[in-house]
Amino acid sequence: MMQLKQVQLLTIVGCVLAALALASATPTGRILGGAEADASATPYAASLRIDNAHVCGASIISSTKLLTAAHCLKRNGKAIQATRMSARVGSTNQYAGGRVVSIASAVAHPDYTDLQHNLAVLTLSAPLQLTTRIAPIELPGKDEALPATGSVLSVAGWGTTEEGTSSFKIRQVKLQLATAEVCQDAYAEHKPETSFCLAHALKQGTCNGDGGSAAVYGQQLVGVTSFVVGACGSRYPDVFVRVSGYHDWLQQQLRA
Repeated sequence: MMQLKQVQLLTIVGCVLAALALASATPTGRILGGAEADASATPYAASLRIDNAHVCGASIISSTKLLTAAHCLKRNGKAIQATRMSARVGSTNQYAGGRVVSIASAVAHPDYTDLQHNLAVLTLSAPLQLTTRIAPIELPGKDEALPATGSVLSVAGWGTTEEGTSSFKIRQVKLQLATAEVCQDAYAEHKPETSFCLAHALKQGTCNGDGGSAAVYGQQLVGVTSFVVGACGSRYPDVFVRVSGYHDWLQQQLRA
């Protein structure tokens, strides 16, 4: 017997819901439950904006490129023009400080669907001046192994908080790498080569507006926030794109 679980893509506007047929096995903010992040700890973090309103997180991966989730580039099923996009970098405050840069172009992964290959690379209209507060984050090597199960990864974003409003200061939460089995129970289409899950306590984890934000281990961008199963902070783990599974495509985009 199959049961339907609701999946929520994590843009700040127009929560995108999809019904998935998933296995019936029971799975054994602010970012929800997070704390304010120090500016020096997240120099790679960018607030992706549509018409100057925050919609998703993104990560600086070079002086001219940002990495985010592909679902952040759509609204009501339609692609958003790059001319409407910008990013605030160098600030923990989504409304002030740092620098706002316009987006010249946006490229989603060619195989992207709502729940698969959920990555996009944004090209900035001008190179960033890199500083201690504006700096790229390291990408993993091709098919580089994930940290050990139970390892703690950090996710920082401006997403919905426990109060139901978007955080004006970036917040960070620590989440544990779940087993492939737990991830499969929550998300039947889980493919360990291209996705992974992070477990959390109830009423913690990622939420609307955190989509596209980095999951970081050490100093490396291991994953990109993709979606939650059920409501934010549910008993199911949150799902992330595994960046090392897209090494060749990302290198191609970095050279473009």
